[in-house]
This record gives sequence, C-alpha cells and structure tokens, in this order.
Amino acid sequence: MSTACRAAVLVVAMLCAAAPLRAQRLDWTLRATLYGDNTEFFTPYRTGQTVLGGQVATWLGAAATERVSLRVGAFADRRWGSEEFTDSLKPILSARYQTSHGLGVIGTLETVRRHGLLDPLMISLRELTTPIEYGLQWRERRAWLDAEAWINWQQLNTPEQREGFEVGAVVTARATRLLTLEAQHLWSHRGGQLYDAGVPVTNNRVTALGIGVADSVPLVRHGRVQAFGIWSEGHLDPEYPAERPSGGHGLWLRGEVNPWPHWSLFAIHWRGTDFEAAAGDPNYGSAGQAPGFYRAERRYWELGAMRRVGVADEGVSFDTEVRLHRIDDEDSVAFFGTPWELSYRIVLRVPMGAVLRR
Repeated sequence: MSTACRAAVLVVAMLCAAAPLRAQRLDWTLRATLYGDNTEFFTPYRTGQTVLGGQVATWLGAAATERVSLRVGAFADRRWGSEEFTDSLKPILSARYQTSHGLGVIGTLETVRRHGLLDPLMISLRELTTPIEYGLQWRERRAWLDAEAWINWQQLNTPEQREGFEVGAVVTARATRLLTLEAQHLWSHRGGQLYDAGVPVTNNRVTALGIGVADSVPLVRHGRVQAFGIWSEGHLDPEYPAERPSGGHGLWLRGEVNPWPHWSLFAIHWRGTDFEAAAGDPNYGSAGQAPGFYRAERRYWELGAMRRVGVADEGVSFDTEVRLHRIDDEDSVAFFGTPWELSYRIVLRVPMGAVLRR
C-alpha cells in the first residue's frame, strides 16, 4: 500500500472511530507548517543545505475526564521537489494530563522551539526536520518558574542497532523582575541489553548553567543579555578517536535588542574547548565533518535579525530570520567573499480546527 493510501485510510479510520464515542466533547485540529531553510556553509564543521517543504499535523481530541484527554491523528512532511507523495508519515497518539499549572504527556510530545534548548545543545534545524517525538514529558508553568523534563525514544534495540533515546530538562527561574536563572541538560544514549549490535554502549551528556538579564533600554525599547557555561562529556560515535578528550566546555554569550515591534536583533559569541554535543549545532563543536579534522580551541560568532509576527486570536505565526556566521578564522565564499557565512529561514504556521461534538 502506498504512503498516500495509508494516510487516507488513517484519516477515514479516525472519523469512523469518532462516531461511537460517548458524549464527550470531540475536537478536530489541523496545523499546517510551510518552511524554507537555507544554510551557506563552506567551512569544516557543517555542510550547507536547503530544506523546503510543508508539514501537516492533524488529530481528533477527546476529553476522557476533566483533566485527561486523548489525541489520535497523523503527521505528514513533504519536501518540495520530492518524488514521494509524502517523505514522512507518522502517527500522533498521546494521553495528556492537564492541571492549572502543569501538563503531562505520554506518547507524542510537545516540541515547540525544540523544548527551548540552546543551539549548542540542539541544532535549530530539528524544529523542521524532526518535530515529532515520542516518549514521556512534564511541563510546569508558574509565575516564577518555567520547567520541562522529557524522554524522547528514538530507536529500538535490534540485532542491527542499539536502542537510542534522549533525556532532557530545561528550567528557567525568575529570581527578580530583571534576573532569570537558567539550567539545561540533554543526555543522548545508545545502548540496550537485548542486543549489542556489535558496538559498545555510548553516551553524550551536555549541561548548561546560566543567567539572563532583561529590561527596557533607551532607544531600542527592550534588551536582553544571557551568559551560559556549557559542559560536555562523552561521545555517541563508537569509533570516536580514543586520543581525543572525552570532556569539553565553553562559554556562550547572547545579546538581543527589540528596536521595533516584532523585530529582534541579536549577537552570539562562543568560546569552546574540546566541546562535543551529539544533537547540537556542529558549528560549536571541535570535531569537523572529515574524520581526521579536529580543532580543540573554537571561536564562533553570529549576527542575526528575526521578525516574528503572530495573530494571537487565530494562532497564525510567520517567522523570518537571517543570520551571519563567523567560524574561527576560516575563509568562506558564502557572503560576497567575506569570512562570514550566511543562513536564512522562513516559517509560516497556520492552525485550524472545529468542534465536532460539544
């Protein structure tokens, strides 16, 4: 059966299953995302690429109790130019427990803005390439605290491969009106007891601790400064050269101003030593794409502009972003012969829905 037929069968099955339900409220939701992301990288750490496409996530939602609800649906991702009807088709299935300040999820996770992780811990491209994750999750939102913990199960343990999962946590505590204390952690694991697949157990752990200061600033309306110390330990690659250090660290600095409504101008500076993050942006790491390339001491800069427009009542958002990247002292041909490299992104998100039964 083709992918298109499987998708059609799934949608019909959802609608048929809705008919015999008891008199719970039943909602239908659809979220469409149209995206374009282009990176012009010509340095040793990361390959430039262009990603253009569209995604649809649709589900039926029913409340089992006042706090417990169920979502059943499907997700499809289509890359423009592909010969396939859809390049990725995945189920959406989750049970959700909602309180006045918390949300627990079993099944398909909430992954907005890749859980809030910094780029050194998780590359921003994953917002577009892997928005669907499965596992367990708890999110807490209070007046002084935003916190989230999750496990994302990625692959099974079989005779051909190790099991794979990520465990993450993000905490932001508002210490004062101006000051936030922040912590992030991401553990990437390859292991399993049933089969060793001929490779050892491997782990990569990355921890970030930092502070943020934000306030109104003359001439530019609003400003924010963040500073994080980031530490890495271990490598996922079982063939990672043993002579290289197993641990690394770095200092990540970011400044942002908002001179106009919906606009953000920002700058990032990174100084790293032997840093390695399995899910992170390779521009921050010491290892290059070529197996023999390694640079212990790293320097990285970003300059960027972002415009984020949203229609609050309808949930529609349109993001545009342009970034310039300076990677060590490497030469580049990406941006008019300067040492700066270029990337840009547009993302349009359009939700819609209907109440099928009240």
